[in-house]
Amino acid sequence: MGKPVRVLCVNGESDPAETGSFIEMHRKGIDVTVITWPDTANYEALKAAGVPVIPYRLSWKLSLAGICFMRAELKRKRYDILHMLDKRATMNGLFASIGLNLKLIAYRGIIGNLAYWSPQSWLYLLNPRIDRIICVCDAIRQYLLSLGMPGLRLGRNVPVTIRKGHSPALYDGAAEDLGQFGIPDDAFVIACTARGIPRKGIPVFLNAIDGLPPGLNIHVLLAGTNMDNELHQGLVAQNSYSENIHLFGFLPRMPWILKGVHVSVLPSLKREGLPRAMLEAMLAGAVPVVTNSGGSPELVVAGESGFVVEPGDAEAIREKVLDLYNDRDMHGRMSAAARTRVLTEFTIEKTADETIAVYQELLSI
Repeated sequence: MGKPVRVLCVNGESDPAETGSFIEMHRKGIDVTVITWPDTANYEALKAAGVPVIPYRLSWKLSLAGICFMRAELKRKRYDILHMLDKRATMNGLFASIGLNLKLIAYRGIIGNLAYWSPQSWLYLLNPRIDRIICVCDAIRQYLLSLGMPGLRLGRNVPVTIRKGHSPALYDGAAEDLGQFGIPDDAFVIACTARGIPRKGIPVFLNAIDGLPPGLNIHVLLAGTNMDNELHQGLVAQNSYSENIHLFGFLPRMPWILKGVHVSVLPSLKREGLPRAMLEAMLAGAVPVVTNSGGSPELVVAGESGFVVEPGDAEAIREKVLDLYNDRDMHGRMSAAARTRVLTEFTIEKTADETIAVYQELLSI
């Protein structure tokens, strides 16, 4: 048997899905070393699993100190692959790897903000030295392939789709009591958990709630970074269901909060990747209602494990919520199907296996 593939993975604060895939690749025999932020739960999880981990924070998109640090590590162990999992890692890694004999892999988790006329894009994902770009959903892969013009495009084999897997074990434990948020025990609960930025379409969601028939035992949990901004506060105050809408900023322990939720809505207008919040909701048993934006439709089998509506269509969101509210048998079936879909199609093991296949394919060229 040949020597293990030697991979240096570099990112910022590893999320649980990335951490799980690093650990699984280590378990499968890949010689993976991870440069990541120290003093985080994911850093400690990597150490506990025996994954070689180097604590370091890349401070800037281009950092001479960071470039020198990465280059010294690349030369020390003579890695086969440099796997760069965020923008800072990629831009610094491209300079750190100049002249070294190794393959370069980058990552993309969102649509947009790239252009061939942009100098920064050439220092990032459009750099011709990058061998593969792992896309978290197929919509991103298609977006990358659409960029440029004839004679100035990414090679068709450069972007590849590997969806992030999620481990249900990370979310073991009892559900949070929704009473702490003012939600009664017998309520039918709809959650919308996202960053409170315009492209997430929160006003569309609130419009859908506003048009519900009066008097339904429906409560809404609206939470996320900057979700409780002035715009949303005003829209909630004017809403016919204002007394049943519970608006918060970021809430910790959201995966356990979602265990008490019936429906999770993500009303994104554009540029969605593969939203972790919806995967967490599906694992918790909430039925997803997503828009046809980016990778969101890839989360569900429409009509079986969730619903897909067009961006900006408040009436369609309202219709799906009412269908689930009025038909609890259908809700139960779709809840089980949503959870099963994550457990079978979005697993840590699948992510690791597909990533290893990309490594092996690159090294065989």
